[in-house]
Amino acid sequence: MDDAKPSARAGSLAWVAGPLSTGLGLVAHLAAGGTAPSLMIIEALAALLGMAAAILGRFPVPGWALLLLCGVAQQLLHLGFAVFSGGSGSGLSEHGHGGITQEPSPAGEVAAPAGYSLHLMLHLHMAAALAAYAAINYWPRLARWSGRIWSGRREIATR
Repeated sequence: MDDAKPSARAGSLAWVAGPLSTGLGLVAHLAAGGTAPSLMIIEALAALLGMAAAILGRFPVPGWALLLLCGVAQQLLHLGFAVFSGGSGSGLSEHGHGGITQEPSPAGEVAAPAGYSLHLMLHLHMAAALAAYAAINYWPRLARWSGRIWSGRREIATR
């Protein structure tokens, strides 16, 4: 198998990083007790991240920068999910990050939604960033490796 073909295919599939990051971020956000925005908002965020990934996929990006970009994407996804979740339009003020809430909580702390854990949210979004990094960074290698295995099996089967 020619090595130029898998890398060209991997470069043309860079846009997949956007929907992948969005899906992982949504799972992390929901698992930590956050609420999901509408499907149209999720699709728009996935499309925007996919566009950004397709543009960045045209340039060589070192591993540390890719990991940093995955972390920034998860932070932006978290904020996007927080702002666009629910129909009240209040966004971040109800999400537990600050602002005015309807009921003041004891000791001046901001009340978070029921079942919401800020630490768990942080950890799960970090895990989503690491999972996205691993998938994006190691997918071309895995595709080449599995391509070699499958092409070897086809040669054995045709003998």
